[in-house]
Amino acid sequence: MTAGRLRRGNWSVEELQRLRRLLPRRGVADAARLLRRSPESVRRRALALFAGQARRAGWTPDDDAALRQSWGALEPRLLAATLARSVQEVQRRAQQLRAELRTDAWSRAEERLLKQLYGTRRDEDLEVCLQRPRSEIARVAARLCLSKDKRFAKVATAVRQPMPRWAPADVELLCRLYPERDNLEVARLLHRSVASVANKANLLGLRKSASLLARIGRANVAARYGASASGAGS
Repeated sequence: MTAGRLRRGNWSVEELQRLRRLLPRRGVADAARLLRRSPESVRRRALALFAGQARRAGWTPDDDAALRQSWGALEPRLLAATLARSVQEVQRRAQQLRAELRTDAWSRAEERLLKQLYGTRRDEDLEVCLQRPRSEIARVAARLCLSKDKRFAKVATAVRQPMPRWAPADVELLCRLYPERDNLEVARLLHRSVASVANKANLLGLRKSASLLARIGRANVAARYGASASGAGS
């Protein structure tokens, strides 16, 4: 295969096995680069691969370990799919883990995990991954001479002005409001920008209802032809 050319077509069994191994820790972009597939192809295949009935049982230590490993590497919708949970449930559990931060001595296993994750995770996400305060993460990272991956740092510095963190209650309200209200109204009710609402809804896989889309379409048609009629009569 020519260097730099992306693979297309059906996925082999070996590729799917690699995707399962890579995705939880490396995320979509890195997995796509290593598999020589497009990020969108990786995302679609992962959603299909992990599709299934959402679980309702309590969180086990293995569930928590899987969540901590992937937090910050996967978008909420895809992370929820890998855990067979709803997005809201995963975010609530992450908030609970963030509220249970430890301050005792670091084990060698924790330091190894920090070395593996530090380069491609934000420090606030590492709080969930390691269940350690951000100040401690920064201190241990400095002692170990760790730094952020150059590609990751470049993307992170190009990110827009940060908005307040989405609390579980905000996410639940967004899920209720989004299908039946336009983005501007939702943004005003949540005290956020329209872009923030649209981006979060996209990550959660939310869609407008057919009735709302029909109303918007009728309003657009009325505005267009109303303006035309006004122009013709002047």
